[in-house]
Amino acid sequence: MNISAAMIIKRGEEKELERCLKSLKGIVSQIVAVTSPKTGEDDGTDRLLSEYGAEVFYLEWPGDYSAARNESLKHVTGDYVLVIDTDEYVKKFDFVPEPGVFVYRLLRENEYTDSDMALSNRERLNRLFKNGMFHYEGRVHEQLVPDDKKECATAMTDVVIGHTGYADPSSMQKKSRSYRELLQKMLEDSPDDPYVLFQIGRTYYVEKDYENAILSFEKALNLDPDPDLEYTESLLETYGYALLNHNEAQKAMSLFGVYDDFSRFADYLFLCGLILMNNAQFDEAVAEFEKAAKTERYSVRGVNSYLAFYNCGVIKEVLGERDAAVSYYEKCGDYPPAKAAMERCGVL
Repeated sequence: MNISAAMIIKRGEEKELERCLKSLKGIVSQIVAVTSPKTGEDDGTDRLLSEYGAEVFYLEWPGDYSAARNESLKHVTGDYVLVIDTDEYVKKFDFVPEPGVFVYRLLRENEYTDSDMALSNRERLNRLFKNGMFHYEGRVHEQLVPDDKKECATAMTDVVIGHTGYADPSSMQKKSRSYRELLQKMLEDSPDDPYVLFQIGRTYYVEKDYENAILSFEKALNLDPDPDLEYTESLLETYGYALLNHNEAQKAMSLFGVYDDFSRFADYLFLCGLILMNNAQFDEAVAEFEKAAKTERYSVRGVNSYLAFYNCGVIKEVLGERDAAVSYYEKCGDYPPAKAAMERCGVL
């Protein structure tokens, strides 16, 4: 079994590119790289691609991520294709194809910063698939589509990639503005596509423009997105956080009882706890945080452990229940805010 890596590369990111290429050694038999033509002296991109044996194809940026992805797919020769970007790298690769399965959902761990705090979340992506059967559609946040348009089976796989493209807030906001330009063009073609509206809302959310984020999220939710699609959970949760950040905690209460299917996710339960907490329903909030702490499935690290326990501690401390607060803070391990809270309670 041979695996080809398919990449579209933005120049000027040599450090990230070298990390990515190095992580592919011993995993793939071919690296296909699509990048813009050279306009002057080598910025290091071509040297690195040559050093790691990549097959390079030059393409003027078409303003369409799918067009660039599909260009890379024209040149792959392996049995399977791994799609990976410059700011990503392989952390674990344990892949065994299953009979009758042609698309595999790998795990991507995203590193990002919020309020000067390093955070991480994780998501499943269709990035490993059988060669010769698929193409991409969509100008941005492109989607993998079977060539015959028929549904095909997918499976989880034990492949993990790291992603640091969201680590720098200023860079992330710049990307979000460029993404929104492409998304607005997609919306002109498909004005009733909840996925596009969700992605537009997310660009506003990244830029902390919560008012416009809320408007986009509400338009998407009014179109009744399929609750079985993975993005719908993210849509709902980001909408809830946008409402809280926009001081609309009471309005956020409307999310209860409508999407109970998502209660299997710690992230949703944690959000419910925050909404209740911001509406001064403290006992109910603690109950939701405790449910989150007992739930295995999560995206954002900590929502089913130290973050949930910390919020329980804060509530108990505010209510004057010092011993109960300390008990929750102790469950937070080395989480700095919990350590500070224990000092405040006179424990450390």
